[in-house]
Amino acid sequence: MAWADPARPQSHLRWRVKDMQIDVISDIQTLSSLRDDWDAVYEADPEAQFFLSSVWLFKHLERLDSPWFVLAAKPTNDAISYVGFFPLRLRLKTRENGEFYNEITMAGAPGADYTGFICVPGIVHDVAAAFATHIKTLNWADLNLTHVLASSERLNSLLRHFPRGSFRIGITSLVNTDGIDNSVCPRVELPKDWEVYLNNGLRPNLRQKIRRFLRHVETSHEFRITNTTAETIEHDIGTLLRLWEAQWGSRKGERLASIRKVARVMLMDCFDSGLLFLPVLWKDGVPIGALASLIDMKNKSLLFYMGGRMEGLNNPPPGLVLHAYSIRTAIAAGFATYDFLRGNEAYKYSFGADERHIRCIVVRTESGRNLGNRLDRRSLPLLLRQAIALHRAGRLDEAERVYRRASDLQPDCTMALYHLGQLMAVKGNHRAAEQLFKAVVVAEPAACKAWSMLARSLLAQAKLNEAAAAYQEIIRRQPTFPHAYYNLGVTQLKLGQHRDAVASFEAALDLQPDGTNARTAYAKAVAVARSAVLSTRIYEHNALERF
Repeated sequence: MAWADPARPQSHLRWRVKDMQIDVISDIQTLSSLRDDWDAVYEADPEAQFFLSSVWLFKHLERLDSPWFVLAAKPTNDAISYVGFFPLRLRLKTRENGEFYNEITMAGAPGADYTGFICVPGIVHDVAAAFATHIKTLNWADLNLTHVLASSERLNSLLRHFPRGSFRIGITSLVNTDGIDNSVCPRVELPKDWEVYLNNGLRPNLRQKIRRFLRHVETSHEFRITNTTAETIEHDIGTLLRLWEAQWGSRKGERLASIRKVARVMLMDCFDSGLLFLPVLWKDGVPIGALASLIDMKNKSLLFYMGGRMEGLNNPPPGLVLHAYSIRTAIAAGFATYDFLRGNEAYKYSFGADERHIRCIVVRTESGRNLGNRLDRRSLPLLLRQAIALHRAGRLDEAERVYRRASDLQPDCTMALYHLGQLMAVKGNHRAAEQLFKAVVVAEPAACKAWSMLARSLLAQAKLNEAAAAYQEIIRRQPTFPHAYYNLGVTQLKLGQHRDAVASFEAALDLQPDGTNARTAYAKAVAVARSAVLSTRIYEHNALERF
């Protein structure tokens, strides 16, 4: 199998400058418009790797559930082309005492095995200085540089701008509970010939096994290897995930569903971009192994991402066969490396792998608090998401605290005001709820839900005339909303405005509300209101007679 190398823009970017400007890009449309600049820098950068390619990263950014932003560097003496890009992500964290703070981390993590920034050669120090200078203007307590694959020179060119006294720099261990060190990334340097690889890269025993097993699979009617196609991709990814889950699912706990979902989407994205290699090993028509690798065309590298196999099979072992098959295919395609990505599992070294390392470094403010002693304003949707989840879980006091923190961050945030008003109403504090809902309808007069909630809080305080006015405002804005007429009628009955109530209930019924129960309720309301009108007439008549 051969992989085509798509045409890429040629890079002619060569500058030596000190003064840089940083633009912040936080939406995918703007970022996509800069794809040519990104690709030119990516091609020019000798340290650029697959997870920093536009074809992988842009799709990843689209699906992030927390704010992301890209720092884009350009020389101040050049108004057109960017010369460096640093993809980052904002997170909201909570300390044990309930205090919120922000973390800036790498936008690719945790999905990307490798992260970093890309830059035109020759100006790394200037670009890194500009990135660091801008980062220090933001509000954060932790800068989490996780899974960074970069030279010491490049990494130090960034870290040197976070001096002791203002910041603390630490290293995070990537050793998991099984003792696997995920900072170690084994990879095999591939020769140009398969036989050379077998003879020079492997121990004799493994060399004999690979030759025997591949020959057996490829000549036997019992076994076959298929490569995924547009017709089989959905099934093949499903097979891979099912086999992987059978092996590893029990160890992933609550993260299993998320891992499965993210992997499926990412693998489909890579397939759609022509950057997925997914062979499946079959025995008697049953899939017994599958192995997904990502194709890094720039670095001519095949990146082993995920594998799954049916356990208990050793003749041949599915994992060994599929790795050998993938390496042979990569060599035939002229690739330079077979990358096992993160983790120093022993089996990887049997294929002749050597090591390179990634680093996880945390830069922390000396005070442990956000720079500027305030939250990043981009935290607002994260605060609201947390508060709403607490609210729905019935943890009202905690939810109130987070809503109020959101309101502190942005006092005119109508979503925070509205949800806090709902919570106050649930707590029975209708006076506070009234004030919050009034603030919402002043800011957004067309917010009929807020008008409705305001009317409820007014009713709860027996402010009947104001409640009726709120329902009338809803009707003015949504004249075909039957329930608003019904609620207005109920309020008018309480006010003794029986004739007006009849008109409101009849209007509700005339709008033909959905559902038998609603129509029945509205019809009964009409009858009750008419009865009230009749009773009033009788009372008035008797009063006149007595007079």
